Amino acid sequence: MNQEKIYQFVVTMFVELFELEAKDIRPEATIFDELGLDSLDMVDLVIEMQSKFKFKIERTVDEERLRAIRTIKDLCLLIEEKIAAGDVDVSKMNG
Repeated sequence: MNQEKIYQFVVTMFVELFELEAKDIRPEATIFDELGLDSLDMVDLVIEMQSKFKFKIERTVDEERLRAIRTIKDLCLLIEEKIAAGDVDVSKMNG
């Protein structure tokens, strides 16, 4: 899965979960300040990704990484890493 597909996947998730406008979701957009999400929204996002796409979060490995996510690009990079590690069911992201 290439970077553009990952980005489109993330945009779709934010539109569906948080009722945001796709035009407002840019790679540089800050999740908390510009998009107005809070920490509970991030928990909802992670839960949705784990449930729907078998997105694995390892507490000892990923907790600090998740806390460091500030932009859409940061989230896309995390997903890229998870795909490379085989932790994301990519087939679910294509459908």
